[in-house]
Amino acid sequence: MESRTIDLLNKVRPACTLLQGTAGYERARKGFWAAEQALCTPYCIFQPRSAEDVAEAVRVLRQTGCPFAIKSGGHGRCAGESSISEGVLIDLKTLDRIELSADRQSCVVGPGNSWANVYRLLNPQGLTVVGGRASTVGVGGFCVSGGISFFSNRHGWALDNILCFEVVLADSTIVKATPSSHPDLYKAMRGGGANFGIVTELVLAVHPYEEMWGGGVAWTWEHGDSLVDAFIEYGQDNINNVDASVLIGVINHGGQWVWHADIEHLKPAPGHHNPLLKRFLDIPTAADYTGPTTQVARTDSIVGHYPPGSYNGYWTFCTQVDKRIIKFFMDSWRENVDPILDVDGIERSALADINFVSQNIIDAMSRNGGNALGLDGKGPLLVFLMEPFWTQEKDSARVWQAMEATATATQAEAKRLGVHHQYIYLNYANLNQDVYAGYGIEAKDFLDRVSHRYDPDGVFQNLRRAGWHLRASLASKPITKAVPGTGNP
Repeated sequence: MESRTIDLLNKVRPACTLLQGTAGYERARKGFWAAEQALCTPYCIFQPRSAEDVAEAVRVLRQTGCPFAIKSGGHGRCAGESSISEGVLIDLKTLDRIELSADRQSCVVGPGNSWANVYRLLNPQGLTVVGGRASTVGVGGFCVSGGISFFSNRHGWALDNILCFEVVLADSTIVKATPSSHPDLYKAMRGGGANFGIVTELVLAVHPYEEMWGGGVAWTWEHGDSLVDAFIEYGQDNINNVDASVLIGVINHGGQWVWHADIEHLKPAPGHHNPLLKRFLDIPTAADYTGPTTQVARTDSIVGHYPPGSYNGYWTFCTQVDKRIIKFFMDSWRENVDPILDVDGIERSALADINFVSQNIIDAMSRNGGNALGLDGKGPLLVFLMEPFWTQEKDSARVWQAMEATATATQAEAKRLGVHHQYIYLNYANLNQDVYAGYGIEAKDFLDRVSHRYDPDGVFQNLRRAGWHLRASLASKPITKAVPGTGNP
């Protein structure tokens, strides 16, 4: 299977097929953010130049029954998110078209772009899209899985600002999924991940943009109550928060635990001009790095906190809005990280934080027929995240144990308080989380129906061996199902 697949791909698309042992293959293989993903060694790497190239690759992989992975920006944390060893890597980095429409209302964006490319084109024209908060994150995976943005209180998540998907289906058909053409596929792909096809182009809604004000702020531990109160007020004020973006968390800095926040005012005026941000800024600070900025500068600065080539862990879950559970989570993280502060890298990365999914964001999810997340009428809510990094593989088990202990304790407390929420945010999920079960029975059934309609033989559930599947967590072995004419994958 391996040699036949490589031979066929190299025969039909030699310019796209990078073979082991070549410089091009090695450059592409290492084009990941996290150390674990860059260690993978695919049979070959396929870099398409067009949707037709992708369609040809899918035809070959289906014919030979060869496993594959799909990589957009490669910003996943662990091996198997967008990487593969025993299979073919479809690397979309060369699908990097960006084209603003004549009416300046939409922009065609290839999935191989990073958000830096998009912002640098649009911002000088007074425009932006709802995209990532770190400039190196790829467009493709971010958009089909969620997409928390500085502009989410104003416009919703990225997936609710996609006007059209160009996608290659399991039978190599190329379709445009919009609210009026293949509307079920369009809805499913807004939160359904890579379960239905390979996205080769997106049309994103374009919005007006002004320069911003913001940055990081830190407070000593005793100010936690005031900070959490300000955060809850921010999330619940759906008038003033449309011009604001706030994420709060805790981190160990130089041996001392501190509270921190990323604060953005989506206008050039200082944050004190916004009553919600003023409340944060009126709390006596330990450090304040806020000031005039731009979307490009702010997203570039955030990247600096997450060096490439490290080992990275994410663990996420959700609750309803409740001050008690926020404080419990932060205390639990501190308790579980203190014993592992000797791990190299942890002393500057033991970050746990919370995003507020406001009612404004929930309301945007009903746009254009709704998305796949199953959150209509189920907000507001909090998205919790632990996101440490470390430098040596030998320490991985200890870090993961700290994350698991914190998640287990906090979710148990949330259930005790009656504020547990089943939703799991796909872009933050870890290998063992069954993301789509967290969407709820009705939403999961819808995704299963769409999958069966557009991929009845389960190519993207079985041959695709990277990313989250509808039927299992990423860490689970995919269900084996014969694909007609290919043998058993």
